[in-house]
Amino acid sequence: MLALLLATFACRAPEASRSADDLGRPVTLPPQVQHIVTLSPNITEMLFALGAQSKLIGADDNSNFPPPARQLPKVGTMQPNIEKIAALHPDIVFASSEGNSPNLGPALAAVNIPLYVVRTDRLNEIAPAMDRLGRMVDAPQRESAVHGLERAIAAQRRTRTHAPRVLFVVWTDPLYVAGSNTFTDDLYALTGAANAVEADGWPQYSLESLAAHPPDLLLYPRGSVTRAQIDVLLARAARLQPRIVDVDDDIFQRPGPRVAQAAAALNAILDAFASR
Repeated sequence: MLALLLATFACRAPEASRSADDLGRPVTLPPQVQHIVTLSPNITEMLFALGAQSKLIGADDNSNFPPPARQLPKVGTMQPNIEKIAALHPDIVFASSEGNSPNLGPALAAVNIPLYVVRTDRLNEIAPAMDRLGRMVDAPQRESAVHGLERAIAAQRRTRTHAPRVLFVVWTDPLYVAGSNTFTDDLYALTGAANAVEADGWPQYSLESLAAHPPDLLLYPRGSVTRAQIDVLLARAARLQPRIVDVDDDIFQRPGPRVAQAAAALNAILDAFASR
């Protein structure tokens, strides 16, 4: 009898568990995560870095790194195709806390797919988010990936006698910029720079504010903004003359495992500016 009971318990399937995502939303996590769809490229990159890429069965249209991510079935962008997601039969969908439709959770719930929202708004949230993801999906490289990222970020810390005022332009017309309380703002602090923007988040920014708080350095993402657009912007803003540098969109705009590369690139830009 005892042997029969033990065999019964051993064969019992693991049960789903209740949890909360990074927004505090209740989520029923599957007992084992074998099939994942991601709706943000930074989360896709995290899962590859964690060694969990074999569980990825779909991703958003912008997931393009590492190169194998380009071959994943694509399900849309900010308003993903729920039918495509459902057809993939994922155990769970991971999404970023930025830019989601309020209907995303209810739409996935209607087809019995749990949604877990991951918050990486600040630099110090990225490695812990990777750690949580790694635990949820039982990723084989969780510890090495998380600790490696933490060390790589720490290695980029700098102190500068003069903190250059940096403006990161996300879009030019209308003007959107990286403000305070963002992971970009944290990158400035890490590398010894200062944010020229005196507003929170990713605000639409007025030309008057730009002229009132002139940057020493202006960074822009070369894939989505052109130098000609920047020149037009500066001509409209009292002809400011900051040093202008184009940067890699994906590295500078994705709070994921390559954020230390963004910090290293920013340090090189700041070093070159200081040596002029």
